Amino acid sequence: MKLCFSIALVSMSIFSIKEDKIYYIPFDIPGSQMAATIPPFGTFIESKYKKDKSILKHELAHWIQYERMGFVGFYTTYLKEYAKYGRKYGPMEKEARMMSKKITY
Repeated sequence: MKLCFSIALVSMSIFSIKEDKIYYIPFDIPGSQMAATIPPFGTFIESKYKKDKSILKHELAHWIQYERMGFVGFYTTYLKEYAKYGRKYGPMEKEARMMSKKITY
């Protein structure tokens, strides 16, 4: 049985994220990251952060961006912003931080 998380955002549609796309991994992700979302493959979160819902919400925000932008748009934009602003300060990262505050889980 596959469960889905429904994410309702202010002035946005409802998106469903399949629980089977969330993986808790037993090792550290390089680069001081705690998690990484790699659509369409999944969200990978270091197991030590399994109870930290703020990390999960941030990564789910990236899934919403992916749903909105599509594969090419998501990766093209993210990689351009990464090159220009670095990992933490690009517009997509800022948007994901803002969106994660509005996600109910």
